[in-house]
Amino acid sequence: MKALEGAVRALSAWDPRRGSLKLGLEELSGNERGTTLAWVHGVLRRRRTLGHVLGAVARRALKGRRPELVALLEVLAYRVLYEGEETERALAGLGGSKRSREHAQRVLLALDEAIAERVAGAAEGHDALLPVGRSEAVRFRRPLLDVSRRGAAGRLALLHSLPDALVEAWIRDRGPEVATALCWAANDPPPLFARANPLWGDRSCLAAALAAEGVEATPVEGSPSALRLGAGRGRFRHTAPWREGALFVQDLTAQEAAPLLAPRPGERVLDLCAAPGGKTTHLAELAGDRARLLACDVSARRLRRVVENARRLGLASVRTQALDGTRPGALAGLGPFDAVLIDAPCSNTGVLRRRSEARWRYDRRAQRRLVTAQERLLAAGLGTLAPGGRLLYSVCSVERDEGEALVRRVLESHAEVRLAEEVLRLPTPEGGDGGYLALLRRGEG
Repeated sequence: MKALEGAVRALSAWDPRRGSLKLGLEELSGNERGTTLAWVHGVLRRRRTLGHVLGAVARRALKGRRPELVALLEVLAYRVLYEGEETERALAGLGGSKRSREHAQRVLLALDEAIAERVAGAAEGHDALLPVGRSEAVRFRRPLLDVSRRGAAGRLALLHSLPDALVEAWIRDRGPEVATALCWAANDPPPLFARANPLWGDRSCLAAALAAEGVEATPVEGSPSALRLGAGRGRFRHTAPWREGALFVQDLTAQEAAPLLAPRPGERVLDLCAAPGGKTTHLAELAGDRARLLACDVSARRLRRVVENARRLGLASVRTQALDGTRPGALAGLGPFDAVLIDAPCSNTGVLRRRSEARWRYDRRAQRRLVTAQERLLAAGLGTLAPGGRLLYSVCSVERDEGEALVRRVLESHAEVRLAEEVLRLPTPEGGDGGYLALLRRGEG
């Protein structure tokens, strides 16, 4: 029951306006921690849908209830609907007050009564069918979902537990087919990838070394550095290769950034939004640890993570400086640089399966503020480029406003810079996260 208590505590304390989720699971064992994390992230991904279904099966199921009781009901309903757990088992050994236990039992038994069966397939648009995975749905005995009367965005948003405004933006900017694919991807289990450190040794040797310690690692075809971590992946931080700096956990799409910028030994390289250092250290590795690399971030505290990661990976070419690149004149006197990376703060809409809480921070006003900051960072970075220099702009967002539209708007005021390459990645079940990358080059004159 410690796993359930930990999940309820974390969820009841979470405030979507506060930012990142604070779990506080230090007292849990490894297995308990894994179970708690699965429930917390599962509930956060499915929170809107869970609330709708619970409200439909039981009067005042959540309304007016204490946050702890709401969180408990969400976890129990998640286990029944999305994990297929038997209601009786989910309710076994509940703690808390008698009144809370009785309410939880009443609501869960009502949910159990409403479920007719689990069926193969993932039909959408039916008021009594809830997709609970790409190949499975729950059929209710009566129409609980109210999706047939909603528009396309409202239907997708309710079934996949997303804000209407986000799905509306996807349909407008990417079209209905891509928007639907993004909705499904937002709730996929995230795969785990690692980047092999070429300064340590061969990737195949690293895979063998990890396998010898019980961690399955498979080289990813088409990537020179990526390994997909499989069975035993939860133990990778306890292996000798990790301690020796042979690998860094980094998504497949994120691993595309540094090779696209292609730093070379002796070059002056700026990473303007560096923390926690995944792309910074990749740049250093690709340059053979012989570039002059400056890693900057607005947070001095987070820059310590860059230093720690560089040290573990055996990299000596990285130095750090805390600054806010959106402020006028913040980069004065630092350039010129041969290569600049701007991995800008963004809405995280390409990594929703991994950042389960990010969807609830999305709104148009917040995104406009992000776009303003991104535009300032990009303009500042371009101002530091040496003649012939190159800049890579990247975001883990799939929003056009943060990607293609922003880059083209900035280029209009920088005639000396051209767009050399542009990549939009959409998240896939077995592949990388979503993201956008644009490589810009300054003329020699």
